[in-house]
Amino acid sequence: MKNQYIGDIGDYGKYGLLRFLSEHGIKIGVNWYLSENDKIVIDGNINNYLNNERENGDKCYDPELFDILKRFAFRDDKKVEQLEDNNIIPNAVYYHDIIPTVSETARQERKSIRDTWHNNALKALNGVELVFADPDNGSAVDNKLTRKNGEKYAGIGELADYYNAKKDIVYYCHKARRKQSVWESKMRELESIGAKIIVLTFHRGTQRSYIFAIHPKRYEKYNELIEQFLSTNWGTVKVDGKKEPFSREL
Repeated sequence: MKNQYIGDIGDYGKYGLLRFLSEHGIKIGVNWYLSENDKIVIDGNINNYLNNERENGDKCYDPELFDILKRFAFRDDKKVEQLEDNNIIPNAVYYHDIIPTVSETARQERKSIRDTWHNNALKALNGVELVFADPDNGSAVDNKLTRKNGEKYAGIGELADYYNAKKDIVYYCHKARRKQSVWESKMRELESIGAKIIVLTFHRGTQRSYIFAIHPKRYEKYNELIEQFLSTNWGTVKVDGKKEPFSREL
């Protein structure tokens, strides 16, 4: 996650999902996996959906959320703390420390810095039921975290630490250019630690998938909640000739 992308169409979908879970009794902890802004010109199309107030536009999915995001999406000084202060996800707990970037220090020192950041996140989110991790590029093996662009990934080991602390997990990942067989394996990577997997994909803009890694004893609870979510406008209503925003892959 980067502050510069607050309010884009992807944000709308992920908050819609998390708000639904929160409103149905799930205590959520958000690790933004916040990284420094890129020094690039942002494509304005990523938030132009907010300019459409028509009844047949995207506002129909969550009008309150739509209005919150519209207040911040076009600001030059936007930060995730503003979303937190506006209760973007009801009753959520947040961790917004920026991930340290790779420097010229020794690899072991870089690992120690990343481990400290991660351990602070574990402590901050200790009292929640479901941890949402929002890295820029999805998950990666842990030794990639101390390489260039490592701050853009959540480590498999980091996610496993939440699971082993009795938390359920949902994390952002995208298919990118992976072949379907590789993507199938990627979606199931946390099955190796005993998790049951559910995957939802958001179809606005670039494909964004949300991978749930659930403790088996709570799987039916989440499975039912996901089916309820998909029966809302987010999973059933088409606007402007587009397909429904969310669908289930696993």
